[in-house]
Amino acid sequence: MLERLFARIGSELGVTVTRYSFGKFQHHEYRLGDLTYDYDSSFQVKVCNWPNTVNHRCEHLESPTPIVTREDETRFEGPLREAVKKSLHDESS
Repeated sequence: MLERLFARIGSELGVTVTRYSFGKFQHHEYRLGDLTYDYDSSFQVKVCNWPNTVNHRCEHLESPTPIVTREDETRFEGPLREAVKKSLHDESS
């Protein structure tokens, strides 16, 4: 469900948000302006902006429940959109 949310939000904002990859980090493949997301088993979601190949700034969100239904997705979309917007704003600062 997160993939669908990020695709919709990214489309609206004209950006692409991809799932974080440790392999890409190891090989210094992230570049200025890349946006990634990651999540853990406790439903913590991170949206990260990469100013270079090594460093990143992240917005952390907590989803109160697993996102498994359309209703869960709808409730989480607003906070997720704001995190992406804040990450984009951090890039331009």
